[in-house]
Amino acid sequence: MRRRLLLLASALVALTACGDRDDSGAADTASCKDARDGRVTLVAADLRWDTDCLRAPAGPLAVEVDNRDDGQNHNIHLPTAPGSPATDLEQGPSRQALEVDLEPGDYEYVCDIHPNMVGTLTVSPANPATTSG
Repeated sequence: MRRRLLLLASALVALTACGDRDDSGAADTASCKDARDGRVTLVAADLRWDTDCLRAPAGPLAVEVDNRDDGQNHNIHLPTAPGSPATDLEQGPSRQALEVDLEPGDYEYVCDIHPNMVGTLTVSPANPATTSG
């Protein structure tokens, strides 16, 4: 009986620790990082991204990877974006940037050798007030 209770308690802890997504499976947008001035930084630490949600307006964007994992290789890859852009794997600590120009839509990002390091980049239409002359 005691063993069953421990197994049940462990399962409940594992389920509640998954966080960052609501019951529908959608990302918690309150934890999204917004691009500023055409740049957004994604931190890799302890074999995880610091967020699974990035947001940016359409157009040129630099996604900077701040790899804080000493001795670990990381990269950023947008497999669902046109051309499947990616940086090279680079051992940390290091910094690198992926320069893209994306249309509105949702794009997956992932570290190629750590498939648990995944998230969604949501690109919204550019603000017409800032793009017209």
